[in-house]
Amino acid sequence: MRVWFSVFVLALIASNVCAFYYLDQFTARYFQLFSTASFFVFFLIRYRTEKRMLFILALLTLCDGLIINYEDPLVKKIIYTIRIIIYLSIISFLFPYLSRLKLNLITLLIVGFVIGIDVYLLHDMAVYIPNYSEDYIFTILFYLLGLTSLALVATCISYLNRYANTKGFLIVLVSFCFVLSDITFYNAYYLDFKVFYYVDKIANIIGIASLIVFTQKSINAKSRL
Repeated sequence: MRVWFSVFVLALIASNVCAFYYLDQFTARYFQLFSTASFFVFFLIRYRTEKRMLFILALLTLCDGLIINYEDPLVKKIIYTIRIIIYLSIISFLFPYLSRLKLNLITLLIVGFVIGIDVYLLHDMAVYIPNYSEDYIFTILFYLLGLTSLALVATCISYLNRYANTKGFLIVLVSFCFVLSDITFYNAYYLDFKVFYYVDKIANIIGIASLIVFTQKSINAKSRL
């Protein structure tokens, strides 16, 4: 990817950070939407034939558009549903590359243990969400997003372990950034640690940019075959 794309990404990060620092949280959400929409338009122009990734970027743009009205209970549920679909879409894209991956008993036990720990931590996080014990649909979506995030990271790490190349590193970076964005948004919004909003916005932009570079390298790899 050319140098100008890196400069573009840095400019988006700077604008989002400055928007939150100098303006307010609500206005900063529009800057986040503009950033994601810019990535989507760029991808639409350059790589429109990659339908699955285009679909994922469209969902990311929709998600950041809806987050402007995050306080609306219905919108909040839609956002979580879209986020789950995004992660499942990335997993389904990578899964064919891992079709021959073998799992032994020890690996399965470790996976089961990690899932158990994840559910426990999700429960601890859920208690800080207002009305979590009354809004059953949102609570279910919250747990599903947490488990899907774990599955996304595990799938991306498996891809890296299998291929050990630049694309593997990029897709792991994508998963880490997206999950980090989710966690830091939770810490900022529900626990009122405002500083985490900066990490949320930076991680979100780096994650989407890495996804685009991953796709570009995948296209180049196909063209060499």
